[in-house]
Amino acid sequence: MRRAPAGPDLGVYARAVALLVRNPSIIIIPLVMAVAGLALGMVFGALGAGGGTTGGLVGFIARVLEFFGLGAACIIADDAWRHGRASFERGWSEAQRRGGDLLFAALGVAFVVSLASFVGVVLGAIVALVVEALALVFLIWTMPAAAVGGVPGGAAMNVSVERVRENPIPAVVAGIVTALLLLFVVPYVDDALLLAVAPYTGGSVIVAELLGALVHAIFVGYIALFITKTYADAAFGRRY
Repeated sequence: MRRAPAGPDLGVYARAVALLVRNPSIIIIPLVMAVAGLALGMVFGALGAGGGTTGGLVGFIARVLEFFGLGAACIIADDAWRHGRASFERGWSEAQRRGGDLLFAALGVAFVVSLASFVGVVLGAIVALVVEALALVFLIWTMPAAAVGGVPGGAAMNVSVERVRENPIPAVVAGIVTALLLLFVVPYVDDALLLAVAPYTGGSVIVAELLGALVHAIFVGYIALFITKTYADAAFGRRY
């Protein structure tokens, strides 16, 4: 029987850290997607096609890859929540099976994010901030819905919006934590790591980019854990 959440379970965010430590495989697919997006940008940049419309398209594709990686991580994260130890092989097999749904959901979210950025250019920073905040909150459960909710990729955004309307406080908390991590914590950790390894890398741009991708993937894995759990709580009731 479904038991509706009484409120936001803040303990999820601490337990997610422990699960990530026990299940580092959660970051593998996000890391591969991040490196793929990085390689794509480098190739087009080397060809002199990194600006204008082409640069925007490359950025959009990289964003789609990032969201796809997040969705795949949600599948492995759900396995981790259920069993304590996740199987990468099982998660990868399920990600392949649901690949089309993950891709459609990733395309939808990437389009909305790109549209929000465009709104910022046209209408100003304050309006952009509001639009981006609303998009982050209402779409926070899109990838978990497509990954573990049994929702077709084309409907995942609508399902996320519906669940957020029914459970606004957990969604807002998840959105705030996600924003803080991506806007402040990830850049700080990335800079600190680069500073620590600088004497050994000779200022290599490629090494810096790869380390940045690794840091980003680690935090994407953590985000996948808590948005998957909060989505499951909102959609099905607290089960584990």
